[in-house]
Amino acid sequence: MNRRNLEPTRILDFNSLETRRFADSIGPQDDSPVAFMKSAHAMISREIRPVYTVHERQPVSGTIAERRGFCSQRLACLEALARSRQIGTRVRALWLSGRFWNKRFPVARLFIPHRVLLAWPPFFVSGDWRGIEEIHGPLEARAADAVPFANDGETLFEAVSSTAVDFEGKTRMCSTSCDLSKFVVAQDGVFDARDDLFEQLGSFEDTWRGKTFELLYGGRRALDVPRRLRPPANHRNVPRT
Repeated sequence: MNRRNLEPTRILDFNSLETRRFADSIGPQDDSPVAFMKSAHAMISREIRPVYTVHERQPVSGTIAERRGFCSQRLACLEALARSRQIGTRVRALWLSGRFWNKRFPVARLFIPHRVLLAWPPFFVSGDWRGIEEIHGPLEARAADAVPFANDGETLFEAVSSTAVDFEGKTRMCSTSCDLSKFVVAQDGVFDARDDLFEQLGSFEDTWRGKTFELLYGGRRALDVPRRLRPPANHRNVPRT
């Protein structure tokens, strides 16, 4: 971990008044890092409603002030809150196939590019980097009884607390596979801050497709259907569709 993993950035502006107030409302100062991350994730889920937009470079203070944001903005909120408690963050650059969003946006497929950049954050806890997907426990342990994420209901941000969101193929051998690695078409390394990632690789919001998507969906409430960790016995090995 280095200094860049802890400092405020334009997006991760945890030194702003809005973000400091939000951070101060989350649990006692002596919480363990993992306990704080869980509480912060739950607070964001409750207080910042999911909407569709492509404005990934929006500062966290703006998202908190508006009390709404899409997955990337809400992930940025979690990163900023972590840094406010001296928990280091960074982001992996994952390129996901546009097919990953087909079920969520069946009408807008023409505006979803062949691949979409996902800034996926790990956090430095207990002396090591741990992906957001494992804040609530090891993927392999959680996948056995989990309903796989199908991207047709709850948001990706909520899903990390309710199922095993696995972009690395760790759950490939589990009886109920939560393996999403088939959607990862490329990786572009690890960045010390999401600002650095977008500066180097760009963002969907910069493209004509992104601008068209914003016109069609910007500000609309995202689907957020609660999921069941334990489906009925006769559906245990059938992925949700």
